[in-house]
Amino acid sequence: MNKRNAIIKILVGSTAIGGLAYAIAGLSLAQTAIVAVTTIVITAVLFLSEKTSPQSDTSVATEEKEENEPIDALRQEIKILKKKYDEAEQKAIKFEREMKATELFLASMSHELRTPLNGVIGLTEVLDNTELDEEQKEFVSLIRESSNNLRVIVDDILDITKINAGKMELEHIPFNIFTKIESSVALFASRMEDKKINLNLFTDPNLPKELIGDPTRFSQVIINLVSNALKFTKRGGRIDVTATCIETKDNNVTLKVSVKDNGIGMTPEQQKKIFEAFTQADASTTRKSGGTGLGLTISSKIVKLMGGVLEVESEEGKGSDFYFTVTLPIAKNATYYPAHIYGNTYVGYLKCDDNLDDLTDEITGKYIKHFGAAYVVFHSTEKIKELSVDTLIVDQSCLETHTLETLSSLAPNIVLYTSGTRQNAFEEESEYFDEIIFKPLTLDKTEKVLELFASKTETPVAQPQEETHKSKKPLPEIKRTKSLDDLYILVAEDNPINQKLIRVVLEQIGTHAVIVKNGLEAVEARKAQNFDLIFMDIQMPRMGGVEATREILNFEKEHDLKHIPIIALTANALNGDKQRYIEEGMDDYTTKPLKIDAIKKILEKYCDIG
Repeated sequence: MNKRNAIIKILVGSTAIGGLAYAIAGLSLAQTAIVAVTTIVITAVLFLSEKTSPQSDTSVATEEKEENEPIDALRQEIKILKKKYDEAEQKAIKFEREMKATELFLASMSHELRTPLNGVIGLTEVLDNTELDEEQKEFVSLIRESSNNLRVIVDDILDITKINAGKMELEHIPFNIFTKIESSVALFASRMEDKKINLNLFTDPNLPKELIGDPTRFSQVIINLVSNALKFTKRGGRIDVTATCIETKDNNVTLKVSVKDNGIGMTPEQQKKIFEAFTQADASTTRKSGGTGLGLTISSKIVKLMGGVLEVESEEGKGSDFYFTVTLPIAKNATYYPAHIYGNTYVGYLKCDDNLDDLTDEITGKYIKHFGAAYVVFHSTEKIKELSVDTLIVDQSCLETHTLETLSSLAPNIVLYTSGTRQNAFEEESEYFDEIIFKPLTLDKTEKVLELFASKTETPVAQPQEETHKSKKPLPEIKRTKSLDDLYILVAEDNPINQKLIRVVLEQIGTHAVIVKNGLEAVEARKAQNFDLIFMDIQMPRMGGVEATREILNFEKEHDLKHIPIIALTANALNGDKQRYIEEGMDDYTTKPLKIDAIKKILEKYCDIG
């Protein structure tokens, strides 16, 4: 009976140990089972190894036989548990292999899908810069739009697959929150104008300019939300994008970002499933508005990775408000927009169409008051001269009801607030206005207007340093030793279409391009000739870009040669890629399709061109 009791204690104790491991160490259920099984096996082996004193009595033998029965059963249970342990271990190994295979598949598919797409988009840009008639330009525009739409779909599918596989990691780098929000919204300016949608953008002046986070993913969320709002807002509607400071504490700032529209809205049932993959409000909406239905799903998961939650408030027929709150660290040496430095300035805003569903006058007031200036909104021109404003911002709606001569005489400084679609009228209007600013209004644009025309009541802390710096003699201009037509650039790229595209782009800016189709040829070309720069594709046959880079670096080191900058060139931009390529010895990183502005920046950085 003592042995039977001991067996029971073994089982109970092993279960208890497994429970403690699960509760305290945070182990998974599979890992907990392994701890319990191991404990059972070890304890049972120690127990079974114990010797009992010899007894000859028949009753004792009978008793031992009875007691051995549960021991035999325990041995059998141990065998079964060991078998299950081995099976669980094999499943874990198989799962790890499948995860690695998934990661390789994602990288491969990302490259294979984006490479031809980038070739089409890049060549479309090249074609658009040639002499085309109006019909041909329209065709090129349609090709570009279709290609970009397809790339968005590909990116969405790859992103959701990557997130579900647990392979999306966020960067933690300094970025300008104002610039990132404004540039994300600016992508939709022309489409907003086409649909006559009033766009209102407000970024809280109390936010620090520089925060720590993932600027690419932060921007992706805003772009997805604005794109969604634009898709479901009817012509003549309104979209409000706001970023508000909720709290600043312990060198962290909590901000709320909201994208609100007055579009078609959703029912409570539709709101419950709106963040599910491949889902829109209903099937008819999917057909009417297009898209994969992945944008909101991806945004929701990205916000979750940031430590927040993407939520929605909506009413059918009245619109939707998608919003999230995140806490981000404030960057070291972060700067702020100066407050209350234009106390002697009086700014007016003339709004001639009260039917406009527009918050620009209200947002302008918040910005101007932050800088300390007085502010008033006018709905007609009668009282403007009586109040003697220093600067008057004129909404473009006033151009339909007043002559340019009348508007230009209302105040000492006149600023026209207009859309970018009226460029053909700028030459005429610029004669009557001191400054022209374009929608949407931002803090930078507001500060620029005040700096031009306002007088400061006090000097910001940084001002004396600026004046001291300005009083110094200008630094001598760096002498550039090369021009673009002096540069020889080696490009390793295996795709024939991208080879053609890169050659055309490089030759358009005046450089000489040498194209090779794999890493092995790149190494041989480097050994045979000096170049000013090397663009290195990552995935190539025979020898990839990373291995080729190692070979080139070894060659330069062995022969004590000057290092030629190597720029990683790839079809996709995954977080962590740039750091990984730099650790492998590359100098920088850029994505396909190569654009002239991006190439020029790289050449200026590494080739000392003028």
